[in-house]
Amino acid sequence: MGRRKNRSSDEYSHTPTTLLVALFGGACAFIAVEIFLPDLLELWEPQIGKFPGWQFHMGSACSGIVTFFTILFLLELHETKSRITAWRSSAPWLPLVGITLLATIIHIPYFIVIPVGAIFGVRACLQTSSVRRSPRLL
Repeated sequence: MGRRKNRSSDEYSHTPTTLLVALFGGACAFIAVEIFLPDLLELWEPQIGKFPGWQFHMGSACSGIVTFFTILFLLELHETKSRITAWRSSAPWLPLVGITLLATIIHIPYFIVIPVGAIFGVRACLQTSSVRRSPRLL
């Protein structure tokens, strides 16, 4: 039989800070794509054609969310030293990646993407916070 591991009082598990750092990384990726991609597209326009504006901006949002997800997973992995816990705390954010990727490929209006993304974001934030509060087994 396994025994439960007692969590020490000095163990760091501040999920809001982890989420804010991952959000900062995702925002930086979004801004970087918004700044540099128009110049690259202008340079390569004869070879690839012209992208519609909605596709460009949703692609930027998708890259920011993928970066957020990746940073969140890596931070959780570094803090908990457990791939399972890191995956459980970052996996609820995958529907946001899916909705923005789908909205990048096909045109989904922003007035649908934003509320659906907000609903998934609130749900994912609550699930991420609850994963770190649950007791872990040895």
